[in-house]
Amino acid sequence: MTSQARVSTPRPLPAEQASLCTVHLGYLLMLVDCLRQDRLDVDAILGSAYLQELNALDPNTRRPIEEWEALADKAQAHCERDVALLMAEFVKPWDTGPIGFITMASRNLREAAESLAQFYNLLNDVYILQAELIDNRFDIAMAPLSAHHSPYLERLTLATMCWHARWLSRRADLRFDAHFAFPQPDAAQLSALQKTFGGELHFNAARSSLRGPAEYEQLAVSRGDHGVQETLRAQLMAEMAALQDASGSFVHRIERIIQPRLANGEITLDDIAAEAGVSVRTLQTRLEENGLNFRTLLDRMRHAQVLMYMGDLDVSLIDMAHMLGFATQSSFHHAFKRWTGMAPGAYRKQRIKAGISAKGPVV
Repeated sequence: MTSQARVSTPRPLPAEQASLCTVHLGYLLMLVDCLRQDRLDVDAILGSAYLQELNALDPNTRRPIEEWEALADKAQAHCERDVALLMAEFVKPWDTGPIGFITMASRNLREAAESLAQFYNLLNDVYILQAELIDNRFDIAMAPLSAHHSPYLERLTLATMCWHARWLSRRADLRFDAHFAFPQPDAAQLSALQKTFGGELHFNAARSSLRGPAEYEQLAVSRGDHGVQETLRAQLMAEMAALQDASGSFVHRIERIIQPRLANGEITLDDIAAEAGVSVRTLQTRLEENGLNFRTLLDRMRHAQVLMYMGDLDVSLIDMAHMLGFATQSSFHHAFKRWTGMAPGAYRKQRIKAGISAKGPVV
């Protein structure tokens, strides 16, 4: 291990002096805890005055991504292992609060991945997660919300999902392929990545993603109480709405326009562009800059909304299709099966059997 010479560490960056991309304060605090667990002298590495300032911040504070990356750089200079991969092994689901608990309350890994993707921006607004089932493989991709790219955050996110999938399913043998948007690293980091994921590694990809066999999605999660899931989901939806209201992200701005329209299905590209005060071409271009298109964004929001409807037994499947703007019941059926791997009727029956509804456990 390299020597631990005392270094000067800047004060926490004011959010207005950095990019609009932020991470939850928990990223910084968990990095500190992880280094302590690895028996490093964090006071010497990061500065005791700085650590005191961090500990004095409100637990729900969000910090500039650059501040967390600067801490990771300083830590990496004193750590033999890859700091992001070290954190991924250290962090347990409950360390992420309600998001971790809702994954623990899921019935299978597919549902856990959907919940993580839906509420990932409560942890950071650097990327969004897109979970898809493609032929006989699932793919969870990280799409950037701005021009900022963070290899640290990409490694941490994908590696954490990898370890949590094994922990939730009690299957230590799960192997995942990983695609990274950054170049191939040196031999030591490459070896660490191979040990973490166990599958094929690819670099210089269009976006970073985690992939695995489709059958992994149906692996049961037996770590928590399924009946609390809808309560947690409602809490997280409220937190997401508050976050998006305060966000300066163009994608979040468009989501705020779309959200109230989901209830009646009256959503057109022309109307959304007009309300956003931009041309259709500009709207499409701005979304493409963030790795999205209008159809993909709307599809993701419909997916999140329909999971809420599924918990309300007063809303029929036909009503769901109409409320989400599907022209026919069959198109809704096809989209739902693409999202979840199940027909909507079978999905709802499974929820009822598990005792889950929007009004609490079904009795």
